[in-house]
Amino acid sequence: MSTPAATYLPPPVACEQLADLLPRWGGHYLALTADAGAEVEAGGPRVALLPHGRVFGSGTVLTPDGRSIASDVSTDFGGPAESHWLMSFRQIRPPVRLPGATAVVAVNLGSRYCHWLLEELPRLLALRRTTATPGIIVNQNAPFIREAYELGGFAGPIWAVGRHTHFECEQLLIPELIGRAGYPTQLGVNLLTEFTAPWRGSASVCGDRLYISREKASRRRVLNDTELWPQLEARGFRKLRLEELSWRDQINAFAHAREVVAPHGAGLANLVFCRPGTRVVEFFHRSYVNPCFGRLAELAKLDYTAVIPDGTEAIGHEPRGNRLDLHADVPAILAALRKN
Repeated sequence: MSTPAATYLPPPVACEQLADLLPRWGGHYLALTADAGAEVEAGGPRVALLPHGRVFGSGTVLTPDGRSIASDVSTDFGGPAESHWLMSFRQIRPPVRLPGATAVVAVNLGSRYCHWLLEELPRLLALRRTTATPGIIVNQNAPFIREAYELGGFAGPIWAVGRHTHFECEQLLIPELIGRAGYPTQLGVNLLTEFTAPWRGSASVCGDRLYISREKASRRRVLNDTELWPQLEARGFRKLRLEELSWRDQINAFAHAREVVAPHGAGLANLVFCRPGTRVVEFFHRSYVNPCFGRLAELAKLDYTAVIPDGTEAIGHEPRGNRLDLHADVPAILAALRKN
């Protein structure tokens, strides 16, 4: 049954900074503890409390009246500061009310593993520096999210969002954004490294030379995998299909790796678990060269090489290229590896 039009609400009409709207609605920043360690403590992040704050879709924070967006904690992928995509809606659903304390950690694209790990999970970890024990608003209630939630000692409910989900929270906790799409931060790396330390283990479950396979993926498959893989196998590599591993085993595998070879893909977000000095060779299609994991490797102090095949096509970052299967430059990949 469709909802009567009269029950819908107008969209927000303004964008503001969170720090500016908090005092108007009785909100404030929480006092934080220092138990996360000096390296993490020095860089923040802050967590705000907004009574009766609202959350629309994948983490857009609204004022209690729904008229303003806290734009600095509501990602909009490059839109101007004075506007937001939600302002273009004709109407929005009325909110579902959530009692008690609820934290919003959801970010745009957080339903994808890379964005969840490097952007959404660090927001959750910021809450460990408060005395609150809230429920959380996330992009999806996947097994790895429940694993992280359990490891972090959280006990509240998990609320998964959809495109038009709208919540009004009795007490809304808002961690600052830690990084943005394609731009991981040192703070995020530090938080994730410390958090996952108990799951790294004393020995590898997958060996120390890893080839991350996309043979079960629906896009960006390696067309000449039968040429590349025998060469890597002869050098002691183990082929991993990350979708077949638990999150705990993915953490362990990358934490003990000495060399990692992979086509560009979300699984390389796991480089955040690698030890400094780990050799990483990432290869691309010429039309889609995304430097995200090169940036992550630099933050994590890894020995990183990007391999782009020769060709006449211009090197680019075209969205359509992200879906294309690719041809590995096998000689260049092998040349980039350490000599045995």
